[in-house]
Amino acid sequence: MQRLILSFAILGLSVGTIQAGAQDYFSESTKDFGTTPRGPILVHYFLLTNSSGQPITIGTPRVSCGCVSASVIKSQLAAGETTAVVAQMDTRRIPTAGVTRTVTVYVPFLAPQLEEVQLRVSAIARDDLVMTPETLAFGTVRKGQGGKTSVRITFYSDPNWTISAATSTGAYIKPTISEPLRQGSQVTYDIHAALDPDCPVGNWTADIWLTTSTPGIERLRIPVTVNVVTPIALNPPVLNFGDVRVGAKTEQRVIMQGSAPFRITGVKGAENGITVTPDSDGLRPVHIVTITLTPGTSGTLARQLVVSTDHKEQPQVTVPVKAHVAQ
Repeated sequence: MQRLILSFAILGLSVGTIQAGAQDYFSESTKDFGTTPRGPILVHYFLLTNSSGQPITIGTPRVSCGCVSASVIKSQLAAGETTAVVAQMDTRRIPTAGVTRTVTVYVPFLAPQLEEVQLRVSAIARDDLVMTPETLAFGTVRKGQGGKTSVRITFYSDPNWTISAATSTGAYIKPTISEPLRQGSQVTYDIHAALDPDCPVGNWTADIWLTTSTPGIERLRIPVTVNVVTPIALNPPVLNFGDVRVGAKTEQRVIMQGSAPFRITGVKGAENGITVTPDSDGLRPVHIVTITLTPGTSGTLARQLVVSTDHKEQPQVTVPVKAHVAQ
């Protein structure tokens, strides 16, 4: 894991006038980021699924505080489709330190009827707490590679401060805690995280929660990010020809980018109206492959092309091909 302007002040909608429906699309309506140093931008995805049985349209969200911004990944949803409202809280703009700041995100639904859903995010920003860097970021790693990263947390207000436990919301992230460094009223810990090599491909986020001894920061959150990629990446990952007609010739291209130079040695599944033409059979890090579709029958087409390579880490690459063929 990508982001219509309407003023609902004119419409005078309130949560009390919401008809049952839109609120039920969301899997959750609140997110507590807990205690955080002042500085990080906290991000949360409020997932929603269109369970209405008909298309819906989502407008531009508005917020009750400038420390939060919000957007919708996809504003037009067919029945059964899923999207997310992305809320980003800038802790540098939270006005008062050490106090819970709760912000409302108003999400307007424009069709099939006018509704508004309220989501809430909250956090406590501390000026006596510093985390460097602000996230446990593994960056981009190849599938099966695993990885390690760490952050340093310093607390300035309690010389007896302790972190007793670290737990992860991500099944493939294992946190550990180093022995503290104490200097006057300053206490510093290093928090380490290890990424399991079995972590699946995708752009993932998680949280590590620390249990500490000081009232007000009993639980401390560290965001974790990682982008796991295959040794050979496809762009686009799925070739969707959309609506095509029987007998019409259509071409699309897929870019295959490897972590090292490789050769394409063969293709399986290129038949019944599909041909595959690589740009080269030579050794190179990037190949552009042309997929030509000339369908002979109508209906839904879903095919898996298997491209063989001599890449040591990924000898086969699957290219999904989709189309809806009409007469």
